[in-house]
Amino acid sequence: MFTLEYAKNPQYSNAEGTAIFLIVKWAEFNEEHPFGATSYDSMPHGVELYNRAKAGEFGEVAPYVAPELPVQPTTTGSQTL
Repeated sequence: MFTLEYAKNPQYSNAEGTAIFLIVKWAEFNEEHPFGATSYDSMPHGVELYNRAKAGEFGEVAPYVAPELPVQPTTTGSQTL
């Protein structure tokens, strides 16, 4: 198991609020890493991070923001190939 130095920028990553995205810094690595935590994670540290984030330990959890869907190109009239 890794040793957590800190976690920051929690944000819900789904509309149901069952997943939280965080930036984490593990002592075993030199850089920060993105981490998705859930209450149903198969790893205990994922559940622990989710519960700690939901409790506000890493700051207020930002609301979920749905991604914008790309606009599909359309054609009008006839096409000449």
